[in-house]
Amino acid sequence: MLKFFKELLLLPAVMVSMAASVFAAVVPQPYAAVTVFEPGNKNPYVSIRIPDVVKAGKMLVALAEGRYKNTDQGQNDLIVSLSQDGGATWSAPVVAAKANGATFNNPCLVYDAPRKQLVLFFQRYPEGARERDRDLVPGDGRGKCIRNFVCFSKNGKKWTKPRDVTKFTKHADARLTCSGPNPGVLLTRGPHKGRIVVPFNEGAFNDWHLAAAFSDDGGKHWELGKPSATGRGVNEVSMAETEEGGLIIVSRAWPGSEPQRRVAYSEDGGATWGEINAHPELPSPNCQNGLLRYSFASQEKLGGHSRLLFSSPTTRARTHGIIKMSYDDGRTWPVQKSLGDGPFGYSVLTQVSPGKVGVLYEVNGSIRFTSFTLDWLTDGQDSGVAAGK
Repeated sequence: MLKFFKELLLLPAVMVSMAASVFAAVVPQPYAAVTVFEPGNKNPYVSIRIPDVVKAGKMLVALAEGRYKNTDQGQNDLIVSLSQDGGATWSAPVVAAKANGATFNNPCLVYDAPRKQLVLFFQRYPEGARERDRDLVPGDGRGKCIRNFVCFSKNGKKWTKPRDVTKFTKHADARLTCSGPNPGVLLTRGPHKGRIVVPFNEGAFNDWHLAAAFSDDGGKHWELGKPSATGRGVNEVSMAETEEGGLIIVSRAWPGSEPQRRVAYSEDGGATWGEINAHPELPSPNCQNGLLRYSFASQEKLGGHSRLLFSSPTTRARTHGIIKMSYDDGRTWPVQKSLGDGPFGYSVLTQVSPGKVGVLYEVNGSIRFTSFTLDWLTDGQDSGVAAGK
C-alpha cells in the first residue's frame, strides 16, 4: 500500500486530479455495438447467455451458452465466435462443447500465451439437474453431481474432447461449483508466473465461499486452493492479476438486495484468500460483472500506469451499464463512465489494442460487442498508451 502512495505522488497532476473525482458524463460511445450471438439465427437456441471473451494473439475469442430452453440449466451447449478485426465483425458461431442433453454452464476462458493455447473451463449438470436441487451430490461423487471439465484449442475453431477434472478442482463438501463466469488469469509476474488460475464460488445454494483452481503446467494437472474463510454473500466471480503477481477477486453480492460487490485478495497465486469485504464503490444489482487488468505500471508502451477496469449494470433491471477504472489494484475506483441507458446484463472486458478495450455483454437473450478508448473513458486525461503514441 505504501508503494502505491509513493507511485501516486509521481503521477502527472491531471492524473491526481482524476483520482480525486468521479467522471459521470454521458457521451456517445466511439464504436457502435455489433451482435455476436443471436438465438434462432441459423442455430437451434432460444436464448444465448453468459458471455466470455479473451484476446488470443491478434484474435478475439468469444464464448457463450447456447440454450435450448430459456433457463439456466436449459441443456446448454457452449458456442464460440471469432473476430480477426478487433471486434468489428465476427464469424458464424460453432459449437465448442456439445452437452448432448446435459447442461454446460459458466464458461471460463484463459489464453495461455506461452503455449499459444486457449483453455476453457466449465461445469456439467446432468440432464434434469438444477442448481437449487437439494439432492445434488457433493464433491466428486456419482449420480446427480455437478462436475468440472476443461478442454483446449489452438485456433478457437476446433476443441479437444472435454476432460473431467472434478476430483482435483472441487472441494469434497461442495454441492455446487461455478467457474467465473468470466475469464481466468494467466499470472505474468511474481513467484507463480505462468500459473493458470480459475476463480470459483462453490458450496451449497445460498451459502457459497470463494476458491480457485490452478495449474502450473498449462492445464495438464490441477490443484485446488483453500476456500475463503468466510463466504456468505458471494456469488459469480471475476478475477485479475495485481501489480505484485497476486490476485484480486470481485463477486456479485448475494442475495440480490445487497448493494455492494464483495472483494478479496490472494498473495499466493490463489492458494488462500484474505478477508472478504463489501466495496462501497462497486454496485451489485444482482448481476455478474466484468473485470480486466488493462496494464501494469511497468508497461511503458501502455502509459506506465497500473489500471484495472470494471463493468456492470447499475439497475436491478440490468440496464445503464457503466465502466469504472482503478489505478491502485481495485482499492479505489475514481473513473466512471456510462455506456448508455439500454439493456446491459452479464458483461466481460478484454483489451482490443493499446488504448482500446472491448465489452461483450447481454442484451435480452442475445450478446453484443462494443469498444471504447481510454481517451473516451477519461475525457482525454489518460490515453492508455505512451505519450506521443
